[in-house]
Amino acid sequence: MSGMRATSIGKKSKNETLNLIPILMEGNEMRYKPVSAIFAVICLMLCPLGSAVGDIEIDIFLLNTEFFFDTKEPHGEVVGKSVPVPTAEEYEAKAKAIAGLIDAHKANIVGLVEVENRAVLEKVKYYLANPDDWHIAFDEGRDTYTGQDVALLTKFRIVPGSATNFPEEREVYFIDDQEYDVNPSKILGVELKIDNQPFYVLITHLISRRNPRDAKRLAQATVLRRQAVKAMMEDKNVIVMGDMNDTPATPVINRLRGFDDIWGDFLQTANTVEASNRYTYIHEGQKNLLDHILISPSLRNEFRNVEKTKRCEIIDVSELSDHRAILARLRIVHPVVVLETDKGIIEMELYPDVAPKTVANFVKLVEMDFYDGLTLHRYVENFVIQGGDPEGSGSGGPGWTIPGEFQNPKLRAKMPRHRKGVVAMARANKPDSAGSQFYICLDAKPSRYFSLNGQYTTFGKVTAGMDVVDQLRQGDVMNTVRIKGKNKESAPPTGGQTSQ
Repeated sequence: MSGMRATSIGKKSKNETLNLIPILMEGNEMRYKPVSAIFAVICLMLCPLGSAVGDIEIDIFLLNTEFFFDTKEPHGEVVGKSVPVPTAEEYEAKAKAIAGLIDAHKANIVGLVEVENRAVLEKVKYYLANPDDWHIAFDEGRDTYTGQDVALLTKFRIVPGSATNFPEEREVYFIDDQEYDVNPSKILGVELKIDNQPFYVLITHLISRRNPRDAKRLAQATVLRRQAVKAMMEDKNVIVMGDMNDTPATPVINRLRGFDDIWGDFLQTANTVEASNRYTYIHEGQKNLLDHILISPSLRNEFRNVEKTKRCEIIDVSELSDHRAILARLRIVHPVVVLETDKGIIEMELYPDVAPKTVANFVKLVEMDFYDGLTLHRYVENFVIQGGDPEGSGSGGPGWTIPGEFQNPKLRAKMPRHRKGVVAMARANKPDSAGSQFYICLDAKPSRYFSLNGQYTTFGKVTAGMDVVDQLRQGDVMNTVRIKGKNKESAPPTGGQTSQ
């Protein structure tokens, strides 16, 4: 871990805390500082605990539906002329087939290209296995010629009012010294909330390569990239997907991935697909990867959390479309700590997205066997049980301290409020004085913890064994503490640890 040394285990640190309510330091002694009612109200700064339990799978499915239109006029300048209007039976069958694909691949973020309107999306939703679980994001585009559009279906929460087709965005391009500007006609941006994290999804259908319009398509890509950069600057995880009508390593895809600007380079999810299968469209016998799912650098670990052979798949859907579909998978992993005591076993889920440095430090200490054999040195009835001091006195720590992440407004906004089962770091008077001591809240009444919210880093929650937690008292021992799924015997030895 950056900036931390695995030395001086058990070294006494006067800044290491045990008391939860803000304290005053007098010599080496700590005492409670009275907390006013006004201060308690001010401390109501945090959002409620998210509902996530365990790892979260994000399965992104991209499908060019090839003119998925309904039966009602009007249809633009293509359907009804060079492309036939579907019969009622064909329309229903196609909607049902699309829904079947979504269900079969267990997708929860679905980008659809070449759809006509909201009505066709509602029809697909109707045929999904659990239609009430799904939400539609759609903002009618500007392609009056083909009548095609793009849309998003998702099981995750859509931030109200976030769906937009960027009506004011334009980009200049040149053809033969003649200046033009363009606003992508088929583009959608929408913000989702997943595991208390903001995700920004951009889906588009760029202009075709059938005519020499590379400059125009590149200008469209520039608009898209600008929105992606803006979202990244707002600390959002970004997904860019769609039919880009261009192949890897071309100026358009390089622009979308950020290879020609100073901002983060996006990952090409299809790179994990076997080369012989890495295509979504065949034109004049040539296989091309025209459809792309690109992810921001902030999602690199979530992509790698998935087994390599399952991170991305390209799927034949020739009965439905002239394009092949893409499925990319991400996994948000919450480490689970298993704490074994004589009174039973406790499982605590940690939230690295909420407090990344705190969780990294806690996991490091667990992997060092730091907590094994330590006592729970502090118990306050209907309030907290606290441990993690190698001296057992309330003054010890690992020999280092970590930043108080509750001071970061963006992280603080995602932290769970103190209530029964929530796990937090104890600290001394200084905000950056936490090291190894942690506490678990015992009372279901949030009002008991008003003075703590916004003053301490909450980073996890008990997900199993809360009945065991309720039985713990001062002097009880944490026999072993390990990361669930990891073999305890494989942890590196640390030695020299004693408990009191």
